Amino acid sequence: MILAFWLWACSEEAAAPSPDPSSAAEAPPAEAKPAENADAPRVPATTAGRMAASHVLVAWNGAMKADATVQRTRDEARARAEQARARVVGGEDFAKVAKEMSDDKSKSRGGRLGNFNSGTMVPVFEEAVLGLGVGEVSAVVESPFGFHVIRRDMMSQIHCAQIIVGYGGAERPIEGVTRARDEARARIEAALAEIQGGADWNATVRKYSDGPAKEDNGDLGWFSRRQLMPQLDEPAFDLDIGATTPIIETPTGFHLLKRLE
Repeated sequence: MILAFWLWACSEEAAAPSPDPSSAAEAPPAEAKPAENADAPRVPATTAGRMAASHVLVAWNGAMKADATVQRTRDEARARAEQARARVVGGEDFAKVAKEMSDDKSKSRGGRLGNFNSGTMVPVFEEAVLGLGVGEVSAVVESPFGFHVIRRDMMSQIHCAQIIVGYGGAERPIEGVTRARDEARARIEAALAEIQGGADWNATVRKYSDGPAKEDNGDLGWFSRRQLMPQLDEPAFDLDIGATTPIIETPTGFHLLKRLE
């Protein structure tokens, strides 16, 4: 995380928004349902510990944590949730429907719960999210809190590591690095060749990388758009989990990024 901040600080264009601080702790569960669109993109299983979603919650009088003003019956709540889902599936904007029909505090954000870790929500809600592809909408699902319509969202943050090789005379040099630019280029090419040949990422970082995250296997932590240098931002977010970028040059040196989650 230290290096992620260091990269951000190096970028003149860094104006990164803070990750959505909202917690989904109050969001209820959900009973996992099969996705309706089998062709929808699936989030790789390696992201199972971290996910993102939006939901519409329709509570009923007697549901857990239901507001005292909620007087509808359980059957009325189910019917209202079905109506909300029909509107979304029919093409209406999910956020608009959530603002109009949800009883959860997240309604003010269009139902967005943001990113959350496994264990933040009740298990059945997480199971429902994990059963969806990004952009898919669940069937109406019930939890102790009421009835939900859930949409799985693309995570707004990613987790990456990097190998960085600097050189003396770089526009924004790494302290203590004096090698020539050609030497730095040859060094990063050697690192890439080893990775492509199946070498262990962590061992390769320790062998070739400069910078403060070297001893932490190059871990940059979690970050949002525009928290990295502009040259690194798009390539990082284009990576599939487990994939590594080609060599990227920045004012600091040469980089290889690997997406961890």
